[in-house]
Amino acid sequence: MATISDVAKRAGVAPVTVSRVINNADNVSPATRERVRCAIEELGYVPSGVAQSLRSKRTRSLALVVPDVTNAFWTTVARGVEDAAQSHDYSVLLCNTDENLAKQLRYLDVVVGQRVDGVIIAPYDSDRHNLGKLPDRNIPTVIIDRYIVGWDVDTVTGDSVSGARALVQHLISLGHKRIAMITGAAETSTAADRVTGYHFALAEAGIPIDPHLIKFGEFRAESGEYLTYQVLDEEPRPTAIFAANNAIAMGVVDALEKCGLRTPQDVALVAFDDLPNTSHFFPFFTVVVQPAYDVGVNAAQLLFSRLDAEASLQPRHVVLPTRLIIRHSCGSRMKENGACTLSLPLPKDTRMQSQLVKRLTPEEIRQASARLEGITLPISRRQPGLSSDDKSDINRLLKVLQHQEADRVPHLEFWVSSQSVYEYVLERKLDYKIVNASTGKQSIAPDDHVEFVRRTGMDAVVCNFSWRPNNVFAFANNGTEHYVNGSVKNWRDLDNLEPPPALADQLNYLERHLRAAQGTNVGVCANFTSFFDSALLAVGMTDALYRIYDDRPFLERLMDIILAHQERVMRTLCDRFANDLAFVLINDDITHNAGLFIHPEMFMEIFPHRMKRLIAPAKEHGKLVAIHTDGRLGEVMPILHDIGFDIVHPVQTESNDIFALKEQWAGRMSLVGNIPTSLLAYGHKEEIEAMVKEYCVKLAPGGGYILASSSSIMDGIPPENFVAMIQAVHKYGRYGCLGREA
Repeated sequence: MATISDVAKRAGVAPVTVSRVINNADNVSPATRERVRCAIEELGYVPSGVAQSLRSKRTRSLALVVPDVTNAFWTTVARGVEDAAQSHDYSVLLCNTDENLAKQLRYLDVVVGQRVDGVIIAPYDSDRHNLGKLPDRNIPTVIIDRYIVGWDVDTVTGDSVSGARALVQHLISLGHKRIAMITGAAETSTAADRVTGYHFALAEAGIPIDPHLIKFGEFRAESGEYLTYQVLDEEPRPTAIFAANNAIAMGVVDALEKCGLRTPQDVALVAFDDLPNTSHFFPFFTVVVQPAYDVGVNAAQLLFSRLDAEASLQPRHVVLPTRLIIRHSCGSRMKENGACTLSLPLPKDTRMQSQLVKRLTPEEIRQASARLEGITLPISRRQPGLSSDDKSDINRLLKVLQHQEADRVPHLEFWVSSQSVYEYVLERKLDYKIVNASTGKQSIAPDDHVEFVRRTGMDAVVCNFSWRPNNVFAFANNGTEHYVNGSVKNWRDLDNLEPPPALADQLNYLERHLRAAQGTNVGVCANFTSFFDSALLAVGMTDALYRIYDDRPFLERLMDIILAHQERVMRTLCDRFANDLAFVLINDDITHNAGLFIHPEMFMEIFPHRMKRLIAPAKEHGKLVAIHTDGRLGEVMPILHDIGFDIVHPVQTESNDIFALKEQWAGRMSLVGNIPTSLLAYGHKEEIEAMVKEYCVKLAPGGGYILASSSSIMDGIPPENFVAMIQAVHKYGRYGCLGREA
């Protein structure tokens, strides 16, 4: 058997060059690549799959886990997956669970042990914990045909709700009112969705829902037969039966035959999913058809796109349309032109009616739901795209900041510096690095920044104007940059401060943000670093807190230098762009966990009159003004209010009782915050959602509250947790139903 060395010798190259050709590396000339390929062909060399997988950390295999491989629907899905996998040089491990949880768990152990690159699975039920090995090990996964509660993951389904509704509507159009429904296990989302479509159709027709006519079992012929006997015992007997899949339909046919009943003469029958192996020879069943092959192809495409993506991708939810095919089993074609047409063989030119089932709109779902009481609706899932209440709206933000209620609680993040969060939301890799917010720098491009805000439904983008001279930074082991000290140590250093950004550049920077936001309904907030903490940082925080008592004139002089520049920038920007700005933010840490950094009496001598100077241009132009400061806010809130601040961020949980502050300052000061970044970094999605829900219920009434994190969204916060916070605001933050899913 030829080896890689044999190929290298035949081609006249080094073995490493052969390896590069095999792995499609770029750094090989076309001529050399052709020589190596010829040598491989001549020698019949087959690369070692094990060696390649060790190098690439991929096994080039995926697992397909389905509930019933004997069902034609699942074999067609499998064919779609297999064809797509072959086109990507992947092999498929097929696992059949028989709708058995224990068997599913054993197969998950197998696929984990086989180190497959990804999994496509139709799970036993909707319980995330029964798939725990997949999310816990971050194995790329696509769920098909069903949904999982508590795990926002790629999914591909047919439109079960609309399809079931169309089938029942067709039976109703034929005069049926006693329609039985036989479906799978209640804990399976597919079964629940098809029952929901059944409910919708009956409710829209004004037909009372008889719970005795709805039977839950398994998606198997045996279950269909057994449950048919039960519905036939109901009085009055149903005139039609809706089977939730093709296997159940076969069981229904067996039961009707054993009871001496004919289809459709005695009992009409419709089903979800076709019987492709028989429908060509005996087109009998009226069905709603899912594109089974396309389910497989789409699932494989989602999996491969995730495996190949340079940046993390948000979960995607593909809902494929269904088609209604009207045949004989419903009874609509019993007689045509006065003659019975139900005879074998059927005429070869028999044309079956087929129509695309349109997906239910949110408004249609709301209208149908309003007619139902006590009916479980489909499992909540994220729709592709945002509704009008989820989209960015600067007017929403301004209304709530003025202590009024809007359509929903606004969400705003002042600083996002996590590369992974940006790329996850934008669903593409950025061709530049995001700078850590602690450096005071801003590197996200305005167009990308506005797109990020629009995709998350935040209401404003924050444009930073920072001058924090002479800070000293160091790089951590993970490559992030952090403040460590300041370099201004004496009076001479005041003459050698790092120069501030050019004023023309700052004007251009704001203009680029405004241009990017134009026509998007995204507001622009201007954020300015201030004089107090910037001076302390320039000296070195520890040294400065001692020196302010020993050499106060030195620190005040440094504050005045910084203040003079930032005041000029503030006035220039407000004079030109005030009408375009949502509000103005001042970033100045004046407190820590125990209160003010310095003695209150000294603080009052140093801070208020200078801060009034800084914010005067914004106040003259009628702008709302916010302040960001970490730490305990109780004693400083009256001071901030007297200075002229309208908004405070972030009201950190560790140092403040935000509920008490909201009650005390309602109608006078708006609060922004305070979902802890520690919770976002280390908490579970359920915990994040619970806190957001609580804040919406307790803080949102009457306006004056904007939900946000307690600090910067930095590296270390999983993008999925960041998105979970956003989705929870949209879910529980609707005014009129705060804390309840809209």
